[in-house]
Amino acid sequence: PIYEKQENPKFPGANFYPHDLTKEEILEAAKSDPEILSPYTMVERDKNGNLIAIPYHIKFKSYLEKTADFLRKAAKLTSNKDFAHRLYLQADALTDGSYEVSDIYWITMKPYKIDIAIGPIDRLDDRLFFKKASFEAWVGVIDEAKTKNAKIIQQAIYDVRRKSFASAQKANFLDKTQLRVDKTLIFSGLFARGMFTSNSLPVDPQLMEKYGIDITFFDTSLDVKFNGQHYPIFERVFEKNFRKDYSKEMLREGSFRNVLLHEIGHSLLRFQDSEARLKELFPVIDELSATIFGIKNCGSLVLKGIMSEKELEAIMIMFICRAFTWWIDCQKQKSVEAFAIGHAIALNHFLANGAIKEADGISWPNFNKMFLGIEELADALEALISIGKYQDAKEVIENYDL
Repeated sequence: PIYEKQENPKFPGANFYPHDLTKEEILEAAKSDPEILSPYTMVERDKNGNLIAIPYHIKFKSYLEKTADFLRKAAKLTSNKDFAHRLYLQADALTDGSYEVSDIYWITMKPYKIDIAIGPIDRLDDRLFFKKASFEAWVGVIDEAKTKNAKIIQQAIYDVRRKSFASAQKANFLDKTQLRVDKTLIFSGLFARGMFTSNSLPVDPQLMEKYGIDITFFDTSLDVKFNGQHYPIFERVFEKNFRKDYSKEMLREGSFRNVLLHEIGHSLLRFQDSEARLKELFPVIDELSATIFGIKNCGSLVLKGIMSEKELEAIMIMFICRAFTWWIDCQKQKSVEAFAIGHAIALNHFLANGAIKEADGISWPNFNKMFLGIEELADALEALISIGKYQDAKEVIENYDL
């Protein structure tokens, strides 16, 4: 119910700000009241017409007190004191706004079979400033076998990572990164609307560097996306003789690895000042660069024998299929617009260098050219995310976006 009050695809600022305001008016108001642009406030007018920022825990108090009550009851059911403490902190965060305290405890405690997160997390609905966090929730149970396999790829990529641009501004927290693959039991809010397949906490690079990062993969939602969209698109887009060389199981793994590489890419490309430089264009460059940079690093995995060339091809095929998926989803769910635009940039880059071609509606890849295109794009995006300026990002989007 809280998310339904926040979302509004008709407006770039959703329902976080009054719809009759311009960006300039909001920025001007934020000069005297920084809470206007806090991730955890709704912006409204008072009786005199002045802009005021109302904290989420006050605005949505009636809903959050009920949720917090359930969390406290759940905490009493477990004999594990650490896990119970986490639930109490989560409940407190909802009722007093101490979200970061709850997140920090979660990412610094040892992993448990049950995974739970409730609160304002992702900022994708705020397409005006990329500031306001939407409410969402999930509950999952760890898949230990898939988690173990994912960690093998994660560690292999970390071991061969190279130095990036602007190292002084780079957030370094790789030794404090936790990763888990979950069977998801509950999805709510933004994540349910977009059927997302992964998440990283926290979102602040300074907190990441100090406390680490916790990456969660939602295997259940990936099943929904793969069977309902990714694989049907593969069958529709690619020519029959081409399709027979790739089993459904290999492509399912390729789809998961796209998500895995995306989050690994994020962990390698966090810079403390990138949001300030790129502003509302940051999520487009950030989300695309994470996936492209992750796939680029797979070259070393093939050389080490950790991954076969065919498996790398399956990853690149699924990248193309997921590009169509994001564009389809974007027509109904504006919160995924950054992903859709980013993937459109990549596809147009591949078309420009001859990596993929079109004939009678059928596309097929030249994998050598595609991987070369990925390396070129990865370098350009890394430069943007590390030292690029707003105008640089704008030009890239205008040159390659549909």
